[in-house]
Amino acid sequence: MTRRTFPMLAVLGSAFAQNAPSPAKTDDKNVGRDYSGGQPTVKVEPAILGADEKSWQQVRPGLRRKAWFNDRLTMVLFEFTRIPGAKPDAQHYHANDQMSYVVEGRIRALLDGKSKEIGPGGVFIAPSNVRHGIELLTDKVVLLDVFTPTREDFRV
Repeated sequence: MTRRTFPMLAVLGSAFAQNAPSPAKTDDKNVGRDYSGGQPTVKVEPAILGADEKSWQQVRPGLRRKAWFNDRLTMVLFEFTRIPGAKPDAQHYHANDQMSYVVEGRIRALLDGKSKEIGPGGVFIAPSNVRHGIELLTDKVVLLDVFTPTREDFRV
């Protein structure tokens, strides 16, 4: 790296450490990338956790999650169960960058006007404030999502 690169990395690093963003939005605004939020960063101690040390949180019928946090990142295990006759979730956006890894099942990933069917090992990447969503193609889908900055709205 050149000497010029370091100041840019410092700016990016401080952007990720800024306050947490607001929850997801589903309106039609065209919002640029934004890492400012409104809530202070919550410091987290180092941890090593077993699978049974985090309980599932029921978000709504057909969706539950486990979420882990540090002060700049959130990792979430989502388990979707298809409910006959239920409408698909609306596409949404949020200030957090998001990457989603398909652990189990198949989805149609919807991202910025594009769509693609993906299964286990597939990934979709949604930058900050880019409209995205999924459609379930199997009865059960498990996704491992990572968000930065942290999703304070997912803390229980």
